[in-house]
Amino acid sequence: MACSGNLSRATPISGTDPKPRNTQDGGGESGLPCDAGEAMHTETKTTNPIFLENEREANRYSCRCLQVMALIAALAWVLNLLDVFIVPPAVMNVSMPLCIFSFLLPTLLMPKMPQLGGRFQYLIMGCCILGITVLSIAIPKHTVLAWIAPVLLSCHYYSRKLTASALAASVVCLCAAGIAGLFVGEGDPNLIKAFSAEEAVITGEIFQEAVLFFLLPRSAILVGMAFVCITVAKRTRSLLERQAADSSARQRIETELNVATQIQADMLPSIFPAFPERSEFDIYASMTPAKEVGGDFYDFFLVDDDHLAMVIADVSGKGVPAALFMVIAKTLLKNAVQVGLSPKEALETVNNQLCENNEAEMFVTVWLGVYQISTGKLTAANAGHEYPAIRRADGSFALWKDPHGFVLAGMENTRYREYELDIGVGDTLFLYTDGVAEAMDGANTLYGTDRMLAALNQNRTLGPKGLLQQLKADLDRFVGTAPQFDDITMLSLQRKAPAVRQSIQVAPEVACLPQVSEFLEGLLEEQGVPRRVIIQAAVAADEVFSNLARYSGAASAQVDCAIQDGRVVLRFVDDGTPYDPTAQPEPDVTLSAEEREIGGLGIFMVKKSMDRVSYAYEDGKNVLTLEKRW
Repeated sequence: MACSGNLSRATPISGTDPKPRNTQDGGGESGLPCDAGEAMHTETKTTNPIFLENEREANRYSCRCLQVMALIAALAWVLNLLDVFIVPPAVMNVSMPLCIFSFLLPTLLMPKMPQLGGRFQYLIMGCCILGITVLSIAIPKHTVLAWIAPVLLSCHYYSRKLTASALAASVVCLCAAGIAGLFVGEGDPNLIKAFSAEEAVITGEIFQEAVLFFLLPRSAILVGMAFVCITVAKRTRSLLERQAADSSARQRIETELNVATQIQADMLPSIFPAFPERSEFDIYASMTPAKEVGGDFYDFFLVDDDHLAMVIADVSGKGVPAALFMVIAKTLLKNAVQVGLSPKEALETVNNQLCENNEAEMFVTVWLGVYQISTGKLTAANAGHEYPAIRRADGSFALWKDPHGFVLAGMENTRYREYELDIGVGDTLFLYTDGVAEAMDGANTLYGTDRMLAALNQNRTLGPKGLLQQLKADLDRFVGTAPQFDDITMLSLQRKAPAVRQSIQVAPEVACLPQVSEFLEGLLEEQGVPRRVIIQAAVAADEVFSNLARYSGAASAQVDCAIQDGRVVLRFVDDGTPYDPTAQPEPDVTLSAEEREIGGLGIFMVKKSMDRVSYAYEDGKNVLTLEKRW
């Protein structure tokens, strides 16, 4: 095939629920049915984190209480050794270790609490009752009040079943300990007043009096105290259930707000560079809402190949209402501009649309501009928004005090004024909402436009992205730990010189390699590219085109070269077999030439000499892009 290249000099490229669920079915204060059984409570406890955490905390609290009771039992043992209690030493030496062990067993089993689950609370109650029973048998007259402990501890779990079980076991054990105390231990003088010390015999009369006049009244008092504890526990449980319901509602709202935040973020342009194929301008924007969702918004979009629309706005208020109004305003503004209305006409049309049925009396400030990419002419209108700032290529940022109109949705049939502004090559436009200038530090000092301009000028050599990031960093340093009261939204546009771009169509043959080299080196030298960069680009192009000619099986090939802002971009396009050279493993250059596998070294050298190498398969063609900066 003849190696006839078709060199085309392109004109400088123009920049381009279902049914709502009823959660209040019952009449209970907690929002649950009044007749909900213990099964529902148990299910709630086992599934709701609030109840689970409360149960774990109650277990820890109960273990600490039993530790105190173990200390009391140990003290009683010591006092008996000092003859304060008149209990046979054999009885104390047997009962006290058992009593202390019972009180301390739950603490020893604390590491097993997660495995035991709800059974751990029954273990605590059992150990508590067993320890008090042993203590009451040994020294009954000093342990009367101790029997309330199991019921008091059980009420921390807010379970009627557990409290009833603790009560029943306590009553049985209280009676058993009282009877056993007649025969062993110190003895209770109230129970054995007719005791004949000489004969040491418990008569039937003594036994009857002990049961009727002491054990049964004490059991009745214990039952009465249990009902008080149950009432307190039920009331507390009701409050906890309400807290659980509120927590669930808050969690649902937070989830919905997170979804709303994501939806709002998806509505705003967020992929940068926004127009990678357009080299005549650079644009960047950011929004930091004060709440989960905000009322500020920005937008930019191509109306046609030569016009870029830009919008920045601030809705009155914050949160969900402002976000909903923002969605409406943004949609209406974009539609108005896309149908061909000028900024002035778009604001007037959207203002009347927003005024209809605006019972919430919300409004929005808007700056709207349409930028002509080929000439740099900006046509804009301002509806009560902040003054834009502009920096000429050889100057500093300053406010452009454009004519202001009334806010949108404030009054029907409002008229707006339009103005024109020439954006030269290297000029930068900066737009923002009042959340920037009105940000405050901990002493309620405003950030202000003077600080904003100073931060912009300090970073004026940066592109739009770096400019906005540095301004946000300066703003954060100023605000410090003070809360953010308003949304912070910024947008910046910079006009750039159009790229010099040329392309050549050649046959994918090794014989055409000199033609490709001549094309590239001639263009790069003509544009004043440093000789070092020319050599690196030529070597890389030689390697890529050689591989393309030898292995691609392509029928046609095209080489593009674009030069702009200290950057050379080479694109190799062919219709051969799909192949991504960037995905191939890099050769181990630490091995000797004999040990290395054949191949792969050429593309490795290309990657090392270029700043960026990327591959794409588009419209049935391989596209390999090389980028080199200087």
